[in-house]
This record gives sequence, structure tokens and C-alpha cells, in this order.
Amino acid sequence: MIVAFALLMAGWSLIAGSQPKQYGRVFHGRHLSGPLRKAIRGVGVALLLAALAVMARSDSAAFAVLSWVCLLSVSAMLVALILAWLPRWVSARRPQADSVTGRRQRT
Repeated sequence: MIVAFALLMAGWSLIAGSQPKQYGRVFHGRHLSGPLRKAIRGVGVALLLAALAVMARSDSAAFAVLSWVCLLSVSAMLVALILAWLPRWVSARRPQADSVTGRRQRT
């Protein structure tokens, strides 16, 4: 179940990251091309379905689908909350310039 949850989190993160607004927020204003956006979304959907396959191997079909839907909802909500409340966790780090020397600091 932990593997399935990790796959779901990664899948939702990729799907959310393929949205132009979120991509620009994470990568500081860069734009995402159409084919790359579709590829990222496709990988995200594949990860969501891979989580279903992992769940199906561990339990009966009916319970696997039920638990997958529950984990699907929880992981989607968690990704949305992380993007909304903790954007620094997901933003690509840029070195900050020193205010005195103007040189970039090492991180």
C-alpha cells in the first residue's frame, strides 16, 4: 500500500506540475511546450494506473479498487494542499544573490 501511495503522489504531482500556472510557479516563470505537457500528463496517468495494478496484486479486485479510490482521493488532496500552502517545498531552487557583493551564494 505504501508503494501505491508513493505512485499516486508522484502521479498527481506530475499532473499538477503539467498545468501552466503550476509549472511557472515551480520553475520561476518558464513556459511548458504542448508536447512536453502531454508527455508529463501521460506519465502521471500511467503512475496512477500503476498504483491500481499494485493494489490489485495485493488484494481482491473489489477491495483493491475501493482502497485505490480512497488513496487516490487522499493523495490528490495532499498534493493540492502542498502546492497551495507549501510552494517552497516544490519550487526549483535558485541561488540567491548576496546583497553586498552581488555574487551568488552557494546553497
